[in-house]
Amino acid sequence: MKLKKLRLIPEVAQLYSHLESDFEKEIYTAALRNYCSMGNPIRFNNFAFVIRELLTKVVDRLAPTEDVKKAKWYSKESEDYEVTRKQQLKFCAQGYFVDTVLPDWVGEEVDEFIKEYVKLYRKLNQYTHISEKYKGLSPQKSFSFLKDLAVTFSAILSTLSDIKSHITEEIEREIHDVVFDKLMFESHEALIELSGQTIVEGINIEGYWLSRVEPEFIIFEGEGCVECELNYGSKHDGVSMSHDVPFSFCLVSKIEKVEELYFYEQGMYLDNRSFYE
Repeated sequence: MKLKKLRLIPEVAQLYSHLESDFEKEIYTAALRNYCSMGNPIRFNNFAFVIRELLTKVVDRLAPTEDVKKAKWYSKESEDYEVTRKQQLKFCAQGYFVDTVLPDWVGEEVDEFIKEYVKLYRKLNQYTHISEKYKGLSPQKSFSFLKDLAVTFSAILSTLSDIKSHITEEIEREIHDVVFDKLMFESHEALIELSGQTIVEGINIEGYWLSRVEPEFIIFEGEGCVECELNYGSKHDGVSMSHDVPFSFCLVSKIEKVEELYFYEQGMYLDNRSFYE
């Protein structure tokens, strides 16, 4: 199979999306080029050696030992290693998120992905040492192995994004409640100064997202606008006007209690500059 055609296969192409640097992509291409050297009896051995080193480097980049040890779910499992390969793969899949906040399907799938990847990785190890038993692999078996490896590794690396999306969706109501209470029931100088009597008529959250995950906390950010009624003059001889004030916010929750949200640092920022323009 030609390299150009091989790179277009969805399973093969997907793995490129998880590679960060030009170096990683270059090495992946080199591994595939080895795979495509059809006249070389040890082409699969050469492929196995290069792809094994690449995947090892990617895992080490995404799951450094010191970061894994900071995770609340971490505990030492081996007398020989501070962090095992399986624990690194778990960190690639779920980061600092503890098992109790994950949907049921995640834990089950991650375990299966890791078992399958470890099995495939061991096979790579066998073919990096050329012997009569492990010299080359038939085109059909090598192609099946390549696809299985790419799919499994990509699935592990995609899981963290799925977890973040799930958690972000799960706490939508909590975010709306916390932001609503902050704007509706607390005084804000940025609103008070706009008129003699500023009345909050509506609160619109236009978007929010998971900003970052730390060993102890999850940080969320978002933005929206406050619909205000600005009142001037006396009760009998006054004037009113509508004005929207944009706002941004930053919330934090503990890693093991995602639904309990608090404002982080400054917490809420209202931008009333457009009123004075």
